[in-house]
Amino acid sequence: MKKYIGLIILIISISISGVLIKSRSVAVPEEKTIEVPYVNTMMIIPQTVKASISSQGIVQPESELNIISELNSRVKWLSSKMEAGSSFEKGDTLIMLDERDYELALVSAESQVLNAKVNLEREEAESELARREWTRMGAGSGSDLTLRKPQMAQARATYAAAKALLEQAKRNLGRTVFLAPFNGRVRNTEIELGSTVFPGNLMGNIYATSAYEIRLPIADQDVQFTGLEFNGLKIDADKQLDVTVMQGENQWAAKVIRTEAEIDPVTKMMAVVAKINKLDKQMYTIPLAVGQFVQAKISGVDLEGISVLPRSSVRNESVWVVDKQMLMQRRLVEVIRNESEFALIKQGFEIGDKLLTSRVSSLVSGLKVTLELR
Repeated sequence: MKKYIGLIILIISISISGVLIKSRSVAVPEEKTIEVPYVNTMMIIPQTVKASISSQGIVQPESELNIISELNSRVKWLSSKMEAGSSFEKGDTLIMLDERDYELALVSAESQVLNAKVNLEREEAESELARREWTRMGAGSGSDLTLRKPQMAQARATYAAAKALLEQAKRNLGRTVFLAPFNGRVRNTEIELGSTVFPGNLMGNIYATSAYEIRLPIADQDVQFTGLEFNGLKIDADKQLDVTVMQGENQWAAKVIRTEAEIDPVTKMMAVVAKINKLDKQMYTIPLAVGQFVQAKISGVDLEGISVLPRSSVRNESVWVVDKQMLMQRRLVEVIRNESEFALIKQGFEIGDKLLTSRVSSLVSGLKVTLELR
């Protein structure tokens, strides 16, 4: 038995191995399932848009006037509307100077005109008489002195000078009263009741409230999108750009009326001037004051074939899209300009492209995607 025990163990092992081989499980191959990510997209539609140019500035009056005395007189009356910050209407009396000296000067001038007129009429009669006498008794042409021509010229000159003095006296008398030339507001007053003023003295400063102006600097990269010539000239009405002036939640409509021809030494930028008309009654319900800091949006030139996309979707002059085969693609694009939260793109897309708006963990060109159902 010891002689055959190894053979017996071998036979048993072979038998067990055969049983295990016959009873083993068979591996069934499985198909690998590829997961297609769901994404959101946005249509890319080329369109014509107006360039929007951002700027800011300070409100200034369109018309401002320094009231300068042209007379030597005493301030007789000062309107309560002549206080700093007060409003007035066109035709209101703001300042009255003592007019008595100028009334006397007017009476004297009128008297001089009357005397000069009488003297001229007398000289005309004597000149005519001299001419007739010479015609009746003299021979040839008489001298100028004989015909009283120098006397006539002197009388006419005296009469003209008297009338000029009368006109000046009337104007001086009118200058004793200052009437408001427009609806406006007083910036400051430099005189007091009873004070004496002399020719050239500043009596006050006023400005019109019918329209305001705002100087708006334009960045270098935005100049070409205004379509304007910066030559310092007034812009024709049909070429004036629309402007929306904003301060908080309030907005006013304005127009670019002229450009400046010089570069600002501080900002190193060109500038345009926008005008806000306050003739509309609705304007008066919204506070807008001289010196107020405001934001502005200028509507520039028309840009054709532009795709307007969120700025966040553009990275390094490229955009991720889903093409018409539903594959993700990276497109190199031409960004014309950035405006607020949007980028204006001229070219770089292909027909059927849609902007990828979903956040994808892995951006791979050629990756198959499907649209997410909403």
